[in-house]
Amino acid sequence: MEQLTCVSINYKKCGESARSRFAFGEETRSGFVQAHGEISPVLLCTCSRTELYALCGVNDGLRLLAELSGVSAAEVEGCAMLYSGEGAVRHLFRVACGVDSMVVGEDEILGQLRTAYAFSAERVQLSHHVNMIFQSAVATAKRIKTETAISKTSVSHATLAAKLAAHSAPEVSVLLIGASGKTGTSLLKNLLSYKNVTVRATMRSHSGQAMLLPESPRLTVVPYEERYSRISCCNCVISATSSPHTVLTAEKLRDCCAGEKLLIDLAVPRDIDPAAAEIPGVTLCSVDYFSGLAEDNNLRKQDSVEQAKQMIEEDIGELRKSLVLHERLPQIRRSGALSDLTAEELLFRLKKKLSAEAFGEVVDSILNIEKE
Repeated sequence: MEQLTCVSINYKKCGESARSRFAFGEETRSGFVQAHGEISPVLLCTCSRTELYALCGVNDGLRLLAELSGVSAAEVEGCAMLYSGEGAVRHLFRVACGVDSMVVGEDEILGQLRTAYAFSAERVQLSHHVNMIFQSAVATAKRIKTETAISKTSVSHATLAAKLAAHSAPEVSVLLIGASGKTGTSLLKNLLSYKNVTVRATMRSHSGQAMLLPESPRLTVVPYEERYSRISCCNCVISATSSPHTVLTAEKLRDCCAGEKLLIDLAVPRDIDPAAAEIPGVTLCSVDYFSGLAEDNNLRKQDSVEQAKQMIEEDIGELRKSLVLHERLPQIRRSGALSDLTAEELLFRLKKKLSAEAFGEVVDSILNIEKE
């Protein structure tokens, strides 16, 4: 059976600055996937993790991620969590359902995972093995979200950032940079849910995306180029773009940050120059800051996490059987191994090979077929 490998650079072992070296843009990811289609690669890149899933050995996975990021394989290994075989499958399932997230049960990761999978599937022919694994992970995540309370109270970086901003002053004026992205869209929705918040939203792209933003008397769309001039009349700035470069430099912020300012950076790599934290009156919060705020949410969801893990194990068991059947059924058909056997003869052969418990389950399953 083909073996899945996962090389995971995530918040558990790697800080923001280290993770930013593994934040790849669309063009880079597209080139990588197309260059290595034979191993069915899927690259998941979010603000808290970059993960490579592929049909290769662990060392090959480390080497490929090292080449893509421009750092040595030893450096990648030093900050990576490595999974192979069923361990990689289990990790993928846990990521998909939000069990492995910084904010347990957050909804955004499932959409991000589906997007990453589709991104690869649109560019190369993924193996049946990888397709089955990813589709099963998505199906399990949906089942867990429906049958457990893990996502009942939706919490994410966006909800936590919006709450922090809304409670920073009696009346809050927010400059939101990157409102058209997935995180930005979620931020905008959450910010506008607070009646004391008004928002000036900027977008780097000017392709009519402003028409997709919600209508609200507390929302104004402003040109991205005016971002610095708009800061002076806001007491909070939140940035969540996918830019590979700094969006707000400390040098320019010094000229427009008079008085108390809350700066929230939800981008990896960072949108806001870390040196901005040294400006008098400025409080700068980045992605990892919210891990502490998420602890209460995570503790309250421990029962749901255990329930989700049990469901994951059940579904992985079903997946293993499906993969074995898909791999070996053609061989069985070609060999004609079953064509001359009666049901009784097959049972006697299985009796010799299986444990008493396993054989009993097979017999019970056969007896139950007529009842279904």
